[in-house]
Amino acid sequence: MSLRLRLGLEWLLIGMVASALVIFALNWRGADAFDNLLYDQLIPLQATPADPSILLVNIDEPSLSVLGQFPWKRSVYGELLQKLQAGKPRSITLDILFSEPSDASNDQALATAMAAGPAPTFLPMHFSSPGSDGRNYDVVLPIEPIRSAASGLGQVNVTFDDDGIVRRGALCFDPETKGQRWPHLIELTARTAIAGSKSSRAYNSTGCGDSLLISFARRSSFSEISAADVLQGSLLPNVIAGRDIIIGASAIGLRDNFPVPNGENGLLPGAEIMANMLSAIKADSFIQPAPEWAHALYALLPLWALMIGFLWLRPFYALTFSIALVLVVIAVSVSGLYARFWLPPGGALLGVLLVYPLWGWRRLQAMSNFMESEIGAMEREGEFAALPVRSQLAQDIVARQSATLAGAIDQMRDLRRLVEDTLSDLPDPMFVTDVNGVVTMTNDLMQQRLSKPAIETPIDALLSQIVATGSRAGVDAFLENAGDTDKGDHSDQPFIRFSAPNGDTFVMRRAVIHDGADAVRGHIHYLADISALARAEEERERILQLLSHDMRAPQSAIIASLDGEIDADAKRRIGANARKTMQLAQDFIDIARMDETKFSGEDILVANLVHEVADNFWPLATERKLSITVDDKSNDAFISAEADSLSRALANLIDNAIKFAASETAIEVVISADDGALQIIIRDHGPGIDPAILPFLFSRFVTGGQQYGRNRGMGLGLAFVEAVIRRHEGMITAENHAKGGAQFTISLPLAVD
Repeated sequence: MSLRLRLGLEWLLIGMVASALVIFALNWRGADAFDNLLYDQLIPLQATPADPSILLVNIDEPSLSVLGQFPWKRSVYGELLQKLQAGKPRSITLDILFSEPSDASNDQALATAMAAGPAPTFLPMHFSSPGSDGRNYDVVLPIEPIRSAASGLGQVNVTFDDDGIVRRGALCFDPETKGQRWPHLIELTARTAIAGSKSSRAYNSTGCGDSLLISFARRSSFSEISAADVLQGSLLPNVIAGRDIIIGASAIGLRDNFPVPNGENGLLPGAEIMANMLSAIKADSFIQPAPEWAHALYALLPLWALMIGFLWLRPFYALTFSIALVLVVIAVSVSGLYARFWLPPGGALLGVLLVYPLWGWRRLQAMSNFMESEIGAMEREGEFAALPVRSQLAQDIVARQSATLAGAIDQMRDLRRLVEDTLSDLPDPMFVTDVNGVVTMTNDLMQQRLSKPAIETPIDALLSQIVATGSRAGVDAFLENAGDTDKGDHSDQPFIRFSAPNGDTFVMRRAVIHDGADAVRGHIHYLADISALARAEEERERILQLLSHDMRAPQSAIIASLDGEIDADAKRRIGANARKTMQLAQDFIDIARMDETKFSGEDILVANLVHEVADNFWPLATERKLSITVDDKSNDAFISAEADSLSRALANLIDNAIKFAASETAIEVVISADDGALQIIIRDHGPGIDPAILPFLFSRFVTGGQQYGRNRGMGLGLAFVEAVIRRHEGMITAENHAKGGAQFTISLPLAVD
């Protein structure tokens, strides 16, 4: 199994296992301890301000010291209610159970006091579990006549979290399915305070039995008085007027104190808890716990975000991403709490903390197994010899495997260097492309022919630099049709011949590169420089042309002359054609020798050489009624030259001028020297050079124009002249003069002083 597939399967398995563990932890409250700890630290920042209209009447230690041991006679509660009713409160809530009968007169006294006052009085009821007749609960109501005198009865259940802390409360309780719904006692008080007999928004927004988180006000934030002070008449009536009164036990020994997140010494009286609930109902400041589905989704999202990140991120960035996720999760929970919505972060953090080490362990194990198997395979296949690993440098198995792999990489790097050096030293240019046609490697000879680096460039860009425009279509067709089969077989055309922009000629071959699985990974392109061979082929064609046409023509004329009577005229023609053949052969041999022999010049006075050549043509020029003038402006300049070949070149040019010049005109030769160069200009006054052949004038076997002389040109004279001038490191040009006639200009370097 490949490493990629193995890591993919393990990635999926780890994600599923971690998700299952997170869901299990959510259902079994595995993260509640952290969630509660974080909530308890944050909730004081979101404490609901105490409602000033709520007044607590506490049965505290001073009340017990004045009125005696609790519980008191119910007539005492009646007297307490009478004094409170006299102050005209808005409502009175007694957080005291009256579910058992006492002295009938005392019970009646309490009922009378409750019924006599203008403010509604609300009493608690409770539930007994397990209930009778198979019921879960039995409803325990206050006794008569107290129950009938109460304005309303409500449950006062206290909801404890798993750690025994009171953080939430349920505004409704249904002891039996489809039974009577009992609102919380404080819900009845709130209906009187804010909405008459209508239910509060918090009550309507939650299901019966669902709890809401209470944002407790700070301890002793609510107004409170002692019950003893009320009974002794020491309070002013305006302290009570218009307020919602909650009467409850606050003395520690009465067991009506409960642990809350921010209670003093961890405890808060039940009456003050009810005051916090009433304040939250009025201000609509309950904190809504997240539904179970939202809690589960919130716990799984960071887990899978990190799992997806593992597929793309390097280890350092994966760690950074993990830390960022932890911070984001906490930030989202804190922000939600400020928005009165609590998303516990424990499950999400647990998922991140589970996934990171699990994935790191499995990835390390997979890498270890992969390195072990690959190193073993390479050893068995003879790719390299495993290097010994010193124990002090590698104490564990992964470190030893890493050290062994490092040795293998070093040997593979050496092998790559060997391949690169071998390719770099190839006698011909080459380059390598991948399967997408992108250049991945070139040798030095290839790079020297390019104007810019070719690595990571498309093959089309490289070909545009090394293939001439006229050859590009053939090269593209070859690369498209060359074999790309699994075995690298080529088509019927094993190579392509093309011309480079600089005129060189190459042959390209292409070979397929396969990997260990025999899949095509790229191509090697070899370029053989056959420029010398191409020039030899051109030379061969010229020789064949010379033999088949130019040299055969005078020989045919000789044979034709032999068929008739050989008189003086025939002998003259035979001799002339034989001399043409010999001259043509000699010119061709001289041109070939100049390409083969080394230049051996001597300093000569150019003016003397030109005068000597011109004098040799005086008889011929006189016969044509022409004159030859030599104008020397060179100030006795010297050049380094081979006198024989240069004089023959000048003779060819003057001879051509005589052939093409009109009668009774002059052949002008001008010699000048300037800027380290000597110029010789030879000009006639004939019809000039045919513009059609002017660009090819110095090529072999090119003739044109009307000749007035006795000998017709055979096409090698000007080629010989150009070869001689080139051999002297000079340059020759031809043009038609503006006043008529042809003009040849020779430029030669002056001799060193």
